[in-house]
Amino acid sequence: MNKILLLLLIPFLTFSQKKLFTQKGMQPDFYVHKNGNIDLVFGLKNTIYYAKSTDKAQHFSEPQIVDSLAGLHLGMSRGPRIASSNHSIIITAIDKKGNLHAYRKEIKDPLWKHQVINDIPEVAKEGFNAIASNSKGKFMVIWLDLRGNKKNKLMSSMSNNDGRIWQPNQLIYASPDSTICECCQPNIIFNQNRISIMFRNWINGSRDMYTIHSFDEGQTFKALEKQGEGTWKLNACPMDGGSLAFTQDNKIVSVWRREGNLYLSNEGDAKEIKISEGRNGTISVGQQTIFVAWHSQGKIYVKNSQNSEALVVGEGRYPILKSLNDQESYVVWENQGDIFGKFVN
Repeated sequence: MNKILLLLLIPFLTFSQKKLFTQKGMQPDFYVHKNGNIDLVFGLKNTIYYAKSTDKAQHFSEPQIVDSLAGLHLGMSRGPRIASSNHSIIITAIDKKGNLHAYRKEIKDPLWKHQVINDIPEVAKEGFNAIASNSKGKFMVIWLDLRGNKKNKLMSSMSNNDGRIWQPNQLIYASPDSTICECCQPNIIFNQNRISIMFRNWINGSRDMYTIHSFDEGQTFKALEKQGEGTWKLNACPMDGGSLAFTQDNKIVSVWRREGNLYLSNEGDAKEIKISEGRNGTISVGQQTIFVAWHSQGKIYVKNSQNSEALVVGEGRYPILKSLNDQESYVVWENQGDIFGKFVN
């Protein structure tokens, strides 16, 4: 795996981009099923939209309205998130009052059902959340939460039955230095019994990235691990939460930002590998290849570990990258109110 992680900053090439919808939108997120079907969500003003692809991202359905949520948090990595199981699709979103909403529908059912997940009202005011699922119909959603001491901490809720019922909220992590970073998106991945989460901590004035792991489907979390060798002393908002993915041997690889640069980390190894200048990195893993995407100076870049060239795939910001299969990944992003996507291999 170390050979795969040797990504270098090299000259960029330019390729075309494809607008996915005539409908305007921001902050897309998507989930890829094992059969290649895709569930996609995005927002516009106070409206949440859903679309799907049943031909491995060759085409998407016309977006349908999920709900109009007053005060929908949207922008700067805030926005609706999505995960799916064999039976249901879950979309989560936060309003500006600080409530976390879940919308659920059966895969073959057109109707969305609504729940509020936070069991103390108005505690998710920063608007950041993430959701993941495994093949057994379990979902976990995480968010930044102000309950108790009005300091941001990492909270969660689990559903064991395809999102029908959400368990009481559980604390995953609270910083010993009063708060975790209040302005960066946390991220979560779920693989059978294992859940891994990455978030930006705030300890002794440093806003560094950490991962934390559960090996019992979220019942307990342990193995807190700082990402990389350096530290970022900062009394400001990076607005950048990075990304993580499982490798073929069920380890973690992550991409994250410190100051103006993006780095890779491998689980259990403090060594960091610089990729490029940039921000909002996102990562996916194939059978032999790691893909990384990011934005810089209004352009979307993609790098794969089997190719010596980094590609400019379009103009825009906030890419999200997911594996379609062992050889290909798919990246979506926003640009001036439109949603774009591209295959990468």
